Amino acid sequence: MSAAPKLVHYTCDVGETGPTGIPYAFQMDLTGPLATPTPNATVVATWKIDQPTPAITATASIPATGRLAVEADMVIAGTPLPSPLESRVVDATAAAAPATAGQPLAPPPMLVTVTPTATGAITLRPEGFTLYLNSGTGTGATDVDLLDCTVATPAEATAAALVINVQTPGAPATGPSSTPPTTPPATPPTTPPITTPEPTVTLTRTKTADPVKTGGQIEKTPDGAAATGGGGDAGPDARLIMFSGALMVAFAGIGGLVLRRRTATRG
Repeated sequence: MSAAPKLVHYTCDVGETGPTGIPYAFQMDLTGPLATPTPNATVVATWKIDQPTPAITATASIPATGRLAVEADMVIAGTPLPSPLESRVVDATAAAAPATAGQPLAPPPMLVTVTPTATGAITLRPEGFTLYLNSGTGTGATDVDLLDCTVATPAEATAAALVINVQTPGAPATGPSSTPPTTPPATPPTTPPITTPEPTVTLTRTKTADPVKTGGQIEKTPDGAAATGGGGDAGPDARLIMFSGALMVAFAGIGGLVLRRRTATRG
């Protein structure tokens, strides 16, 4: 697990007698263990101070016995630790190597060791540091300060901090990541096809019945029926003529009876 290198602005004093308050921008690179730590296990993190802008260079030649060293302050916080908040001094010394005047100087990486006693998050935040030159070993060795730097922007140091998650054995690993987890696309639920019913067409046929006469007579004799003498196809005008003829026959009969009665009386 690691935090991406972050730019942190510092204000530095150059040497023991040089200019003071010089601004520098250092890349803070903090890296934690590859495996997820567990309680009571030793956790080692690495703090590397990358070359700043402007670059740090040797103002004079450095002998072959000279060694570049760094001493830095780090704030360590977290409930998994016996001390939830600690300001610790860490240091590192590079191997002896000569350097010429004007040659860039790279601070050696520092190791930070903690032993959590419980699960939770541990934060390692970089603070000020001093870069110096050790002239060698023995009684004549001296330390010469090259840069003495303090954090100019605390918010940048907080952003550059490394977070280490301590978990129980077998738990899924978690930690800072710049890439969000990939979520597989959701599979849409299977929807049964929608069946459209066939339209139903209803045909209605209306039949008007022939009017029935109240006199009991059949208005029209059906074809092929037996001849019953029950009447013909005469309409209203023919019945009127037949009725008039019947009256004439009746009046003629009555007139004949009257004449016959008169004749018998005279005789």
